[in-house]
Amino acid sequence: MRAAVRAAHGALRRLQGSKALVEHLQQLQMLSTATGTAASPRSGGNLGWVAVAAGAAAASYGFAAQPVAQAEAPWQGEKGTPSVPAEERYVRPSGAKGVLPKELVLYQYEVCPFCCKVKAFLDYHKIPYRCVEVNPLTKGEIKWSQYKKVPVIVVDGEQVNDSSAIISRLAAEIDARGGSSGGGKPASSSSSKRSWFGGGSKSSSAAAPGPATVAEEEKWRRWVDDWFVRVITVNIYRSMHESFQTFDYISEAGNFGWVSREAARVFGASLMWGIGGKLRRKYGVEGDVREALYKSANEWAAAVGDRRFLGGDAPDLADLAVFGVIRAVTGTDTFNDLMQNTNIGGWYARMFTTVGPSSRVA
Repeated sequence: MRAAVRAAHGALRRLQGSKALVEHLQQLQMLSTATGTAASPRSGGNLGWVAVAAGAAAASYGFAAQPVAQAEAPWQGEKGTPSVPAEERYVRPSGAKGVLPKELVLYQYEVCPFCCKVKAFLDYHKIPYRCVEVNPLTKGEIKWSQYKKVPVIVVDGEQVNDSSAIISRLAAEIDARGGSSGGGKPASSSSSKRSWFGGGSKSSSAAAPGPATVAEEEKWRRWVDDWFVRVITVNIYRSMHESFQTFDYISEAGNFGWVSREAARVFGASLMWGIGGKLRRKYGVEGDVREALYKSANEWAAAVGDRRFLGGDAPDLADLAVFGVIRAVTGTDTFNDLMQNTNIGGWYARMFTTVGPSSRVA
């Protein structure tokens, strides 16, 4: 394998700056796609290792100033120092004044589950936001920030890091405006839940405390970050085919050049499939990863029980977190199997309808 990697790197270096590079990357893409469909994962066949070598070679192009070893793939985007201590991420900060932001920008990976948690919250509360897609290899879009992970939001020039801290911060502002962000907190006396900018409304059923208490909401929000994201992660990378499904978003969502997009896609998918076993051990997911996913989904469905949502008649922050993480893998085998083999489908359908369309403006 080392020889293949060295050969691939050498071939690509010889192609840098030439028109042949595009053709070479197209061949890498075809090879990697064939690997995902024709060769079984972990089969020991040559195609799997060639794809890894090809991906590594592709990633080396154009990224000399940013060592690939330091790049993080989507689904690992939130490691680092958050804006607040870890134990305070799930607590709505005091002192919120309900001040409306004039601009909210989300720096993200399109399919990062932590980013999708934030988007689910913003979409449900109809908070307008702009997205900036971050190149997972170069991180050039957040070069201005000392914090090199996603999600990051900038609210009227103020930076806030970490998905749970972001959500708690915004939830406190909504509560301060007399609305309700969920979580077993008494809502205002208003008969409807107003959006961030005063337009539209959600179900009036949020006017009473939901069955889930603040402690229950926090428990399940922690469960999402500490367990559910990890179980989904090892599932979407369990085969080369599924790994490429996950990274296909870069071909459409990336706002960077074609060569950079393909390098990130091929390298990322190959690398994450290659270290799938290590991730399972690191995250403590034992046995069949699909069965672990089904068990986790059914555990959540049992917690919701006969209620429409964990928050009662309206979603709370835990509902939005679980929904955002699942919505991140829409269109993948993991998502389809999850809907077909667990009891979560009814709750998810209700969430999909209740959250509604995206409030993203750009």
